[in-house]
Amino acid sequence: MEDDAPVIYGLEFQARALSPQTAETDAIRFLVGTQSLKYDNQIHIIDFDDENNIINKNVLLHQVGEIWNISASPADKGVFATCYNKTSDSKVMTCAAVWRMPKELESGNHESPDDSSSNAQILELLCHLDNTAHGNMAGVEWEPMGDGKKLISLADNHLLLWDLQQSSTKAVLSNSVTLEGKGQLKFTLGKWSPHHNCSQIATANDTAIRGWDIRTMNQIYCIENAHGQLVRDLDFNPNKQYYLASCGDDCKVKFWDTRNINEAVKTLEEHSHW
Repeated sequence: MEDDAPVIYGLEFQARALSPQTAETDAIRFLVGTQSLKYDNQIHIIDFDDENNIINKNVLLHQVGEIWNISASPADKGVFATCYNKTSDSKVMTCAAVWRMPKELESGNHESPDDSSSNAQILELLCHLDNTAHGNMAGVEWEPMGDGKKLISLADNHLLLWDLQQSSTKAVLSNSVTLEGKGQLKFTLGKWSPHHNCSQIATANDTAIRGWDIRTMNQIYCIENAHGQLVRDLDFNPNKQYYLASCGDDCKVKFWDTRNINEAVKTLEEHSHW
């Protein structure tokens, strides 16, 4: 593989949302969501054949709006959630929904790389995550080790826990917590820890990182100024239960032990962009 040429896949539109097909364990497959204001947006199912070093793909139409976040179900290969923009009464709202791809595409029934996206198929809408009372959706995360029935969403200053029922066609809000403090606080992202029986979630708002216990919806830790500027992303170490990595617009990557949040375990500042 070291001697192979890099494999490049070009998209018709800009994109900033990508997710591995988590429930697929036999193939290397990713979902990519596009951002276009003028045209129907797309979900590209990208299948990497590592033996032959080639990419196969399929394209699905996501007609409801620009995709800002995409997250695949950990239990069902055909199910995923998106956060997307839509215009309502001259206002732009960011909403979230759960979708199912056509059955024949779940396990890699792909077109050749040269086929046109004009053959794109339409997604099946399973349910909306109703954010009418909570504001704009910033992201959706599935319970990592779960059966695909639990997920969280972040809407302005609300952390929302959902149960999917009736074959994922109904989303029931089972619990929530509101971020309170001075100013207009808003969650920007969140990650569900695979440890502690999946009972903990980390969120970011502005320069702060917070931990939550979803059994009680109580805050369990807060790193007030984790970064000098906006926290751009964070993730848990899958092998060490207390370790968390974060990166920010201050061009730093930091590693944290959530048992001792007074200072980062390690800080990297290798270049000037995130």
